[in-house]
Amino acid sequence: MKKFILLFLLSMISMSSIPFSHTEAADIWINHWNTENIDIYMMEDTLSATSDRDSFTVSTKMVTNGRLKEIVTWYYGKSPYGMWRYETNTMRRDHTTVVCVHDKLFEYCMNYLGWPYEIRNHLYY
Repeated sequence: MKKFILLFLLSMISMSSIPFSHTEAADIWINHWNTENIDIYMMEDTLSATSDRDSFTVSTKMVTNGRLKEIVTWYYGKSPYGMWRYETNTMRRDHTTVVCVHDKLFEYCMNYLGWPYEIRNHLYY
């Protein structure tokens, strides 16, 4: 019986030392909105983009006091005039908004994707 217990313990120790390739999607803190006391976390595994570099979508967790308030999906797209616009799943479907300077989620996603952008007149192009 002692041999069995010893073998069992040795096998458990050896199994725990085997490296496992475990990948997990990350939630990346992006910003804190003081006016609403909300922390924004990008759900890294939800970022998807078009090959022609003119649109991408990403989902975020909106967290208040450590508790999930809601998940918001953002769609960013380039307008025919070259400026970036967005809409979310919480907005009316017939309306998009111009992406204004200091949109930390937009900038993080663009940098993550390796896409260039420029700022002109407080807008992203």
